[in-house]
Amino acid sequence: MKFNQHVLLKHDHGITAQWVSEDWSWMAVATYQQNEIKGKNTKGEEVIIKKWVLTNCSGPWTGVTEDGKTLVMIPGYEPVRNNIAGEANVLLTCFNAYAGGAATIKSIWKGGEYGLLDDDEMFPND
Repeated sequence: MKFNQHVLLKHDHGITAQWVSEDWSWMAVATYQQNEIKGKNTKGEEVIIKKWVLTNCSGPWTGVTEDGKTLVMIPGYEPVRNNIAGEANVLLTCFNAYAGGAATIKSIWKGGEYGLLDDDEMFPND
C-alpha cells in the first residue's frame, strides 16, 4: 500500500497533514498543536516560548479494542506507518525551525498547502 501526500492545512486549532492511499481507500492524518511555555531569555527576562508538537499520527494501522477503550496498533502496516510517521516528524522539525522551515516544506511536500506558508507568524525568519 502506497500513500501520497494530500494536504497540509493550518487552521484555528493547529495544523493537519493528510496522506491518501493511491486507490483512495485509506487516509492517514497527523495533527499538530502549538504549546506555549514560560522561560527566560539570556538576559534573565521572562518570555513566552512557542513550540509545535505532534499530537496524533494515525491511519489504517490504528484501531481500538472491542470495548472502545484501548488504542491498538493493527499489524501488517509497519512499512507505511513508519513512512508516514517519518514524514510527520520531518514536518514537525520544519514547523519549529528557527530558519529554513518554509523552504524545506516547499521542497518535500508534494500535496496541497493552505494557510501555512502564507502565515507571517509561522516562519518569521524565512
